[in-house]
Formats: sequence, structure tokens, C-alpha cells
Amino acid sequence: MNPRATLYSLIIVGVLAIAIVGTYRWWVPQNPPLNTAISAHGNTDWHIDTANEFLFGTDMGGNPTAANHAPDSWTKTHIHTGQTNTNHFYYDSDLTTPGDDADATNGIDRNMLFFYAGHGGPTSWSTLGNNAGQGDVRLGDGPQGLLRYYWQCSCEVFAHGPDNCTPSAEVYGCPEDFDGSSDSTTMRNVYERWGPALGSDLRMACGVSTLAWCHEYNVNNIWEDYNSGMDVADSFIDGLHTGTVAVPLCITTGGFSTASTPLYDEVFTNQRNKSGSYLHIQYLSGFDSNAPEIMIKEPPNLIPVFELIPLPHPDPWAKVEFIEKDGLKVSRETIKERGPKMQINPVSGALYIRGERKVNVSDTGKKEEDYVKQAMLHIREQGWDEKMAGQPYGSRMIIDTRPRREAAKQEVKHALKNVTVKVRRYLEIDGRKVPVYGPGGVISVQMNNDGSLLNARKVWRKIGATKRQAKVKPYEEAEAEAMKRLGENAQGYTLADWGWGFKEEAGNVEQKELRMIYRFDFRPKDRKDVLQYPPQLIEIDGLREG
Repeated sequence: MNPRATLYSLIIVGVLAIAIVGTYRWWVPQNPPLNTAISAHGNTDWHIDTANEFLFGTDMGGNPTAANHAPDSWTKTHIHTGQTNTNHFYYDSDLTTPGDDADATNGIDRNMLFFYAGHGGPTSWSTLGNNAGQGDVRLGDGPQGLLRYYWQCSCEVFAHGPDNCTPSAEVYGCPEDFDGSSDSTTMRNVYERWGPALGSDLRMACGVSTLAWCHEYNVNNIWEDYNSGMDVADSFIDGLHTGTVAVPLCITTGGFSTASTPLYDEVFTNQRNKSGSYLHIQYLSGFDSNAPEIMIKEPPNLIPVFELIPLPHPDPWAKVEFIEKDGLKVSRETIKERGPKMQINPVSGALYIRGERKVNVSDTGKKEEDYVKQAMLHIREQGWDEKMAGQPYGSRMIIDTRPRREAAKQEVKHALKNVTVKVRRYLEIDGRKVPVYGPGGVISVQMNNDGSLLNARKVWRKIGATKRQAKVKPYEEAEAEAMKRLGENAQGYTLADWGWGFKEEAGNVEQKELRMIYRFDFRPKDRKDVLQYPPQLIEIDGLREG
């Protein structure tokens, strides 16, 4: 054969081989790099800070604001900064033009985890000048769609259930009362709105059914839960749950078996979902026996500032052997497939305990009072008894399952995933019980369905001496400060409630003082204006020093 012809033949074969391999790689789904996360903001008010705090723990000015955030070892990017009209970056090219969710720089469907903070409603959310909706969204639909976890912090985008279930519940606050109807204002259907948006490779999409408070303490709580051993979905749902109103939920695809779905992911993964012909949603349902939160009015003129001391080791753990790891003290004893049985954060003395996971999704569970008794037994076993503890309050993690086809008509199957009971810290001031806000002022016990221990944590630093008596800001002055933070939108809000108490930070914060704060809960004057005036929970320092 002619040498030149042979050379030409080899070149042609090589080009064809490259083309074939390239085409193969194009059509075969890929996985995103592990531990890659991006965030985006839909509005340039406080939500731009929240999107940044979720990843880095700082606001846009670089000020440390959220002690817990995505791990430092992850690859993290805050996208859409300085841009406008960004809805096309949420959209899929198979559904609309332009559809740029796979854009290498600004597409939301290119990394393991995506987090959004901004205004929202059941069928749309703000995207820096325009709005996006579920109809043109397709997440994790390889080979270009690589997303595994879609997390959204905005009002009602994941609304599910009736608009009015009980007099005390927030609108769309009872997903368990969903009656199977097609999506409407009076009965929201998250299966119908979000089911088609879930690509086969996406592990889960999570958002909030009700109003949502998307501030730094919410993302702080999410990562505090995750660091303490909660599942990925549990961390989002429990972390964004605020007071007795915010009801987050997660949705995924899978087979009939609930336990084999990504709702049981213990850690983030970049692996594709196995998917399936069923839709599963997970949400939190509070105990009927929960007592109302204490909101104290009329603060005193003077109030103590307490010294805080890192929590000492309780007696049951005095002989545990620990090693140093990533700034924590972790026990040598481990729980099978779950890591160290116990870990301590030295800056606060916070204790985190893991137990054995027992999956029994068909179990309807015990009575509420039985879970409360079991939780208090776990607390005593750990040596965590406290005199100034409020009434225990609990919640169930529920998973609902239905066939993916005809999602508005099929019957729902309910299952119990796990149960959590918490105890909030109170202080006695002038003969009154005053609440302690923040993740540090709570003992949390998460249990398997049979009541056995799954995860538990206690920060609850020891109170030392009274450092000084401080003057309290008058209510009017604190309210004026809170109104000022609302800025030019203040006219669109009404004050739904307020109270005062003390504030104890998360377990990875060195806190030397326990100080008083005011807490103001602002809601839109007109519920239909929630996109323009999303709720705000504003905390104001309650002391007038000097």
C-alpha cells in the first residue's frame, strides 16, 4: 500500500475514534466532582448574604456571620453575582430556548449541590429581575445535567397540602393533609409541580411549603444538624424549620421501597440516583402535644449578663478515650458505618452522640408520650439532666410515597422515618421563665422508630457568675431598630409577634457571655404580596451598654 495512503487512513481512523469516544462521553451520564457546591441569590436584599453564608459563613462584605457553613475542603462558588434576568440558567435546553442550566460558569445543573436564597411563591421564584418556574426546569438529567442536590430557601415554592388545615397552622403548613387533588391555590400538589422537574440522576430537591425565614441562622442550623450526624434531607428540613411555622420538605424519585431512596443519604454523594417509578416526599410533622413557645413581654429595666463556660464532660463519658481530629475530640469507639460514637467541640464543650441506625419504614411508631419518655431516658443516660429545661417538644419525619404517573390521582402511602424530641433551655429572671434562643440552647434527641437513639446533641454551656447588670433597651427603641432593618419596604410589613430572651450560639462558636436579645417576627400585610415582602425574623441586641 502507498505509504501516503496508509498515513491518510490512520489519520481518518484516529479522527473517527476521537469522534466516537466524544459522542460516547456526550451521551453517557457523568458524575459531578465530589463535594462541589454552588449558591445563587434571587434578590439583592439579605438573600445575597444568605447565599454567600451558606457556602462560606460570611456575608458579601466578608464579615463572619454563620459559624456553620459548607466544609472548607469543598470547592464552592457563589454564582450570578452582579447579573440580571438569570432565569435561563435554571432552564433546560430540551424544554425551552434559551435553556442554560448546563452553562459551565452560571448553570445551576453542573455541581453536586446547588443552594438558592430569594423570594418565592408556589409556582415561581425571583431570578434577579425576572422569575423562574418549574415548567422549564429539568434537574440532573445527564449527560450535561450533573446536579445531585437542589436546595431552595424561599417561601412556598414547595407548597404541598391545603391552604388552611388548622387555625394555628401556617398556610400550606400541613402536608400530611394533602387530599390528592390537582395543584390549585386551595390544595397545592408538589408531586405535580416538581415531579416532572426531577431528572433521573437527581438525588433530591428540597424547599419550603410555607413561609420561609432565609437568614444566616437558618443556614447555620442546617450545617449544625449535618455536622451532628443527621441525614442530608433531615438536616435541611430540621435546619430550616423555624419556631412552629416553617415546614420544609424534600422530594425524590425511587422504587417502591422508601428506605432505598436518597432520602436516607447519610452524607452527600456525587453518585447518580437509581431513580424509579415512584415519587417520595419527606417532611416534618409536629407532635399534637407540643406546648406553645413562650414569648415573654415587658422586659425588666436591668438584666444580668452571664458568664458562659464550655460544657464539662458528664460523668457517663469521663472514661471515654478520645483522639484529636479536625479540631474535634472524637471517641475511638465507632458506630458501624456511621463514624465515631461521640465527638466533642472543645470551644464550647458541645457533645454529639451517634447510635445505630434501624430502618423500619413500615412501622407506624409509638405514641407521642412514649417517645418523650424515651428521649428523657436518653438524656438522663448521657448525664444531660438540667434544672432549667422547658417542656419537651417533638416532631416526626414523615415520608409519603405515590406512583410517579398520574401523580394527582393515586393514593398516598405514609411511612414514619424517625422522631426527634427537643428540650429548650430557660432561665429564671425576676421570677419569670425566659427562653434561650439559638441552637446552643437546645438538647436534641433523634430516635429510630422503636425509640432507640439515632443522634443526640447538647451544647448548653455552663453558666458561671453574673458578670454585670446591664440596662435594657426600651421596647420602642428595639422595635425602631428592627423597622430600620426592613428599609424602604417597611410599609409592606406588619409585626406578627415579638418577644425577648437570651441567645446561645452553635456548638462550634466560642461564646463567653449570655446576653439578652429582642426577637421581632415581621410578615407581609397582605399574604398575596409574599414575593415582594417575604417574612423576616429580626434579632436586636437588647442591652444598652455604658
